[in-house]
Amino acid sequence: MIEADFYSYLTSQTSITTLLGTRIYPDASPQNATLPLLVYEKTSVDRQLTLRGATGVCTARITCDIFAASRTVCESIVESIRLRVDGFRGNWNTTYIHQSRLDSQDVGWDLESAKDTGIHRATIDVVVSFTEPITDFFGG
Repeated sequence: MIEADFYSYLTSQTSITTLLGTRIYPDASPQNATLPLLVYEKTSVDRQLTLRGATGVCTARITCDIFAASRTVCESIVESIRLRVDGFRGNWNTTYIHQSRLDSQDVGWDLESAKDTGIHRATIDVVVSFTEPITDFFGG
């Protein structure tokens, strides 16, 4: 699954784990987790079809929310991820990645909330084109 392979890839990148450690979580972080941290979620998948059926080529959008005690730490994490995923081609664990890119980056900082909570947040979307296994219903 692309989410597990995304996690494996991020945690294999020293430039990312230097900033986040292992605080990379699917869907939600634990209560009172140590900052900084990243929460990711697969928000959509589009599958390509032909007249013969599935091609096995998919495009997924993975939304990442980064939480840190300062805006500059959030920005450093976003930049580290951008440098590792934007334009990447190759394997994430067992999944072949045709291309990944940083599609959007939320630069709107909720400073009032950050003042109240001491937590800054950045949101990025990573779009990944990859190959997944398919069933050949036509036998050829």
